[in-house]
Amino acid sequence: MATPVVLIIGCGIAGPVLAIFYQRKGYHAIVFEKVKTLGDAGAMKVLNLIGLADEVAKESLPLTGFWDGVSSGETLGHSGLPAAFRATYGQPAAGIKRTSISLMLKKRLREMDIELREGWKLEAIQENEDSVTAIFDGGRTVTGSFLIGCDGIKAASRRVMQEMQGIRTGLPTFTGLAQVAGVSPTPESLDAFRRGSLCNWYGDGKHIIAYPISTRLTSWAVTLPQTRAHEETWRLSDPADIEAQRETLASELSGFEPTVVDLIKTATRIIKFGLFDREELSPEQWHSKRCVLVGDAAHPTTPHLGQGANQALEDCYHLMQYMPCIESGGVDDAEKLKSFGADLPSLFQAYAERRQPRTSALVKEARAQGDRRVVATPTRCKERDAVIAAAWSDPNAIRAKYERLLKEPF
Repeated sequence: MATPVVLIIGCGIAGPVLAIFYQRKGYHAIVFEKVKTLGDAGAMKVLNLIGLADEVAKESLPLTGFWDGVSSGETLGHSGLPAAFRATYGQPAAGIKRTSISLMLKKRLREMDIELREGWKLEAIQENEDSVTAIFDGGRTVTGSFLIGCDGIKAASRRVMQEMQGIRTGLPTFTGLAQVAGVSPTPESLDAFRRGSLCNWYGDGKHIIAYPISTRLTSWAVTLPQTRAHEETWRLSDPADIEAQRETLASELSGFEPTVVDLIKTATRIIKFGLFDREELSPEQWHSKRCVLVGDAAHPTTPHLGQGANQALEDCYHLMQYMPCIESGGVDDAEKLKSFGADLPSLFQAYAERRQPRTSALVKEARAQGDRRVVATPTRCKERDAVIAAAWSDPNAIRAKYERLLKEPF
């Protein structure tokens, strides 16, 4: 009996997690990543299933609170709710560099002898009666039993799969917002009350979020309007550019409290990217006969809810609930494999129907959150700040909000 080969496009977070899950179920997984060398450029519950939660916890810092305020530093609302997340959900809310998780996952792939091919850019897909062939740049081809596209908001897998279904898909739509993000030493000027908290500052036409990723470092992102789309490359700025970007951004945030300016001026790394959106897919559009989409390839989202990686990992968990184990090569497994190809579309459809309503609601909520956060003119800012302050007045509503976000996937 031939072991089913699963071709996984993308080695961000979802790709390696899926590869590990599939190997455990008896499949042969191959992960393809268009970048030649990966490097420094609700989720914890799924990471715990592959044995990484403790490793992530060691390199991260659990959040102790939430804080919202205006640009001057005046408090709109705060909560110590995150301190109870470990007891409530089994894992803490913790800040960590995304690239740290990616490198941990890459290391785990190597430890498990799961094949990773870097520098393989997907260009086309051919679905056959009992197999699928992925065609990469340079004319390279690999054939497998089925293919999973988890290659992000500009996914080649999504574009090619929709073209096979007769759907012409355009480029992602620029939202008119951009983010500048960085990592900085935690400022000495940050008061003890807010240390360890996820902080939001709301200003005129700008929003800033910051959270600790270690005892010494803070990750931050500034969202602001931009008329021209900035390509979402996720490449770090060159050292020569960082000083200029620090000064430019610090000037744009001159009305914010000194703590914010300190964060910007001491940044050790900076990236800038436009925020893009795509049209929503119906469950039927998440898959074809032998291909299925996961994460941002299926339901790209703006980052205003911080749910991109979380929802990708929830996808991984639920997709695997529909995939049969193929382990021993016995008679029963031979029968499973015989009917496997015919069952794939129904398995993929069940997964998509399970996930699409939740991801659709969260994508829409993230869009609305972005519209509420980044507003201009004193009148609109005052209205926004009043709404934010009022939302913090009901502890039960705050608890219910995070319960809805964090209770999944099981």
